[in-house]
Amino acid sequence: MRDPASHKGGLHTLGGARGLVDTDRPPLAGGLTYLEGKACTRVSQDAMFLSHLVLSEFRNYKELDIALRPGLFIFHGDNAQGKTNLLEAVGMLATATSFHAGSDREVVNWNAPERIARLRGEVERSAGSAQVEVVVSDPSPPQVSQNARPAFELPANTPRKRFKVNGVPKRTMELIGQMKVVLFAPTDLHLVDGPPDERRRFLDRALCQVQPRYCQALVKYRKIVLQRAALLKRVRERQDDPHMLDYLDEQLTLHAGMIIYERSRMIEALNQRANAFQQTISGGQEELVIVYRPSFKVEYEWSAFEAPEHYRAQLRDIRRKEIQQGVCLLGPHRDDLEFQVNGVNMLMYGSRGQQRTAALSAKLAELAYMRSCTGDEPILLLDDVFSELDQARRSFLLRQILEHEQVFLTTTDLAGFPADIMERAHLYHVSSGTLQKESA
Repeated sequence: MRDPASHKGGLHTLGGARGLVDTDRPPLAGGLTYLEGKACTRVSQDAMFLSHLVLSEFRNYKELDIALRPGLFIFHGDNAQGKTNLLEAVGMLATATSFHAGSDREVVNWNAPERIARLRGEVERSAGSAQVEVVVSDPSPPQVSQNARPAFELPANTPRKRFKVNGVPKRTMELIGQMKVVLFAPTDLHLVDGPPDERRRFLDRALCQVQPRYCQALVKYRKIVLQRAALLKRVRERQDDPHMLDYLDEQLTLHAGMIIYERSRMIEALNQRANAFQQTISGGQEELVIVYRPSFKVEYEWSAFEAPEHYRAQLRDIRRKEIQQGVCLLGPHRDDLEFQVNGVNMLMYGSRGQQRTAALSAKLAELAYMRSCTGDEPILLLDDVFSELDQARRSFLLRQILEHEQVFLTTTDLAGFPADIMERAHLYHVSSGTLQKESA
């Protein structure tokens, strides 16, 4: 098989199979000096599970208070009854954001008298139990009828989202990672053949939960990209001096180096795991390699001090084009991943089955990656993915999820689940934002 990293600047490993990080080889884009805190090394595994979930005015859940335990939870019911909303709430407690909403206000029940949604979860983990809380405010909800009363008015400086850990107010960055989740939704089955932003989101969602410094760099980077794009437009209209871009270029490349390095380390870790899943599903016929395609040209030999300067040089070379277009053309916001099976690009030439197998393998590798980084078993959220899989892939995924500490699974149809799975599951019927415990 040809080396998939030998063309187009693709990068798929930083240290072969010797470990998650090979410090004997020059690291990509900035070296280990980016990691002042915890590196992603193999650590002992401990249980993590959500023991209690309380929702108030969240989506169609007027009030919900449910005790939970380790194991497989199956939430079934018709469409639009609240199954996805339940997983959305768990994900929001872990990541401070919704994987389903376009904006925070969407999670607040339209009929909430105070226009506020409250989420609270109690999580058991290796570092000890913790209570995490999220409060989402919607000061200007949509009017659902002409006779609806005026919107509840919040104080002028009230933040849209507030967080607490063990009753103490916290910032967003201090909430993320208190509880860790891996989401597998139908859109994730298009990880291979979908748009590039879905593949970047795949990396960012995991990295933000295991590397707080990455999340901080990502937030700052995104702000700089917006500022820089606005300045490029003003320069194009001759309203500002092009030399004003120099400062933003310096800041952008500083954070870009951190992001590129951490993304490349995650890809290295995924490649140590994903191929085993691919080979098992394919009966040993397929080898999977995930290739990182940074939009910046990147070389292994660059040190932490050299990499940003190389990135700035690339920005200078493309500055005229960026000014003409008024957009940032280089940087991690333009990165992509390529999934190759037996040396073939799955985006261009893969069958639907191969693409879904690669996506499934990557998501299971993500779960193992987060577990090895933190020592905690992430909670697995499966949102109606079984209806999108054939029998062979469905059976494989079912065998895999039974090995995990806690799994929340939604489905509209229980017919495809084997009897032994149903006997082990905690079964709930979901209807109009209410849960009813059932016997398997």
